[in-house]
Amino acid sequence: MRQAVLTVLFVLATVIPAAAQDFRPNQALGDLLSKKSYIAQPNNAGGKNILDNSCIFKDSFALSPSEPLDETCNIQAAVAKFTTQYGQPATTAPAPGGKTILEYFLLYNNNSYHVKIFLGCSGGKTESFAMVECKVERNRAKPGPPKDKKSFWKKISPF
Repeated sequence: MRQAVLTVLFVLATVIPAAAQDFRPNQALGDLLSKKSYIAQPNNAGGKNILDNSCIFKDSFALSPSEPLDETCNIQAAVAKFTTQYGQPATTAPAPGGKTILEYFLLYNNNSYHVKIFLGCSGGKTESFAMVECKVERNRAKPGPPKDKKSFWKKISPF
């Protein structure tokens, strides 16, 4: 329980933006995150995925649920596999609890995202979760059904 609280506090503390932010396109990472679900919160309006969800509120971020990567605990192998598949991060750093953070400044779908991938061990398995903060939103993907394009008069008309 205490480790979980410390981990959450660390995640919240890491939301502070880095000094040198060089946002770069990374189609593979963007495609991965555009399919990744997010952890819903009571005051969260929602979005289709973790990228959309991170852009709903200004100065907000979204977290993905933890997912198992490997049946054994081997963070170095997980880092090597992830970076081979999704490219080199801007920075790599240790985190409390024996975790490793891969930090990316992602330019995807005309939006800029600060992405942190956390890799660690739990129950003898290697797991990961993502934290995404929308920095500059240019292409809004609003939640909910598409807007009705009928004119106001056609909407209220019985005919």
